[in-house]
Formats: sequence, C-alpha cells, structure tokens
Amino acid sequence: MSSRFVGAVVAGLALAVAPFVSTAAAVQGGATPASTAPPSAASLQAVIAAAARSAAADPSFAAKTPDAKLEAVQASVAAALAASGASPEVIAAALIQAVASNVISAGVALKVAAAVAPGMAATVANAPAVVAQLKATGQTATVTSSTAGGSVSVLVSLSGSTGGGGDGAAPPAAYDPCAGVTADYCGT
Repeated sequence: MSSRFVGAVVAGLALAVAPFVSTAAAVQGGATPASTAPPSAASLQAVIAAAARSAAADPSFAAKTPDAKLEAVQASVAAALAASGASPEVIAAALIQAVASNVISAGVALKVAAAVAPGMAATVANAPAVVAQLKATGQTATVTSSTAGGSVSVLVSLSGSTGGGGDGAAPPAAYDPCAGVTADYCGT
C-alpha cells in the first residue's frame, strides 16, 4: 500500500509541476503566447504615440514648417507601424482610433495609411473621426487611388482653410498637422 501512496504522490506532483515546466521551457525558448499574438488596433496606440513623440524629440522639430512636421511624424509613425507586422485592416483601425483620441492628426493618419496600408487609405479618409477632425479644423483631404499592375497607388492631398476674404480666390493654407490635436508632438 505504501508503494501505491508514493506512486500517487509522484503522479500528483507531476501533474502540479507540468504547467510550470512548460511555461519555463517556453520562456527559455523565447516563445510565449503573448508574443505570438498579432497586434491589435488597441495595442498599436502605444506604438503610434511613441513614434510621434520620437519624431518630436528632434531638437529642430519646433522650428520646422507645418509640412516638415507632417513629414517627420508621418515617417516615424509609418516606420513603426510597418515594423509591427500588423495587417492593413488593423493598421487602418489603429490610425482611426488614434485620430479619435487626438493622438495624431487626421492628415498624419491619411499620409501613414497611404504609405503603409494603401488599400485602406480610403477607409481611413472616410472614417467619421477623421472627417470630423478635418471639418472641425477647417481642413480638407482628398484621397485618390488607382490599381496599376496589381498594386495600389494613393495620392493624398491636404490643405488648410483659406486665409479669409470674400472672393474665395485666396490659395488654401498649408495643412497644419497640429491643428485641433492635443498630441505630445504638437506641444500642447
């Protein structure tokens, strides 16, 4: 009877320790369930915010023109999202969410979508949060896409509101990537 008892104790210990051993082996091997999960729109919010802050960390950022600021933030966010391995649909959802929470401007989101997920640029452009932010800041965006040779080509045109006057002949102002945005990179 004592050998059965010892056998039962050993079997019980083996069952109790098995999950810890497999977890330790997975950690040592570098693969954990969390690291293999694909990125989500929510998880990419931190990536987008960090990339925008990184672009703004350049000492010359504050002195840049609005166009140069747009290009700097767009390049940083696009590179970070491309490195994330997220699908175009997830990137589009993340960009829309970032605009809705004032992490990035609508123009930055459109430029990034055109660069990283061109097939989803129209989705981003037509999202209610993007349209609302553009309208609230008096800015407009036009997204034109074509499929030539099987790949999507996107042209994004951004402009600010005209400078006043009654005849409407004034040229549109340059797009301001910080208009209406309370993001860290805008200094507000």
